[in-house]
Amino acid sequence: MAVANEGGRRVAELGFVERVRHLAEAANPAFAAGSLLVPLAFFAASLALASTELLFYTHVAAGAVWFGFALIFPAIIGPTLGGLDEEASAAVNAALIPKAVFFLVGFSLTTVLSGTVLLTPGLGLGYGFAGAWSGLALGLGWGLFAFGLAVPHRLQLSAYYETLSPEPDASRLESIERKNLVVGLFEAAVMLALIVLMTGFRLGV
Repeated sequence: MAVANEGGRRVAELGFVERVRHLAEAANPAFAAGSLLVPLAFFAASLALASTELLFYTHVAAGAVWFGFALIFPAIIGPTLGGLDEEASAAVNAALIPKAVFFLVGFSLTTVLSGTVLLTPGLGLGYGFAGAWSGLALGLGWGLFAFGLAVPHRLQLSAYYETLSPEPDASRLESIERKNLVVGLFEAAVMLALIVLMTGFRLGV
């Protein structure tokens, strides 16, 4: 199995497709596929059925999962791993991070796609909001999605590759954990701002 036989530095040097394949194998291919396809299937079903209600609840549910993980990962999981010995922490990271990456990509992508349809009047399933505030909400949502791919996921994968290396650097892992906490707090603040905006839309404020 790739996880058992490949060191972290070697995996990190692979091409993009090979790294994704490695992560899928580490996460379990069925889990990786399900994490992407299940939430997106609800999004597709809401479009196929032309159901604004299903689209709205898909958006809320996916967003709640995304928001929850943005808080739980740096606030609880990171410090917990920091309290374990190196061997136990490496074992948990190797099992957890590949699954978390696919899981969060699936739910965050579903959140921003469904939100885009809800706030785009021309697509026929939206609430009909238009203007600066809805544009700001969409910009924040897609910006947060891109930020998640560029920063938190990269930090998590850096920790994953480090734990796979023959001699993991404990100080580097601690540094990544501290950065994860700061990034998680930033994500949570932006998500709270989005929730305030969306609640205002829903209540007609």
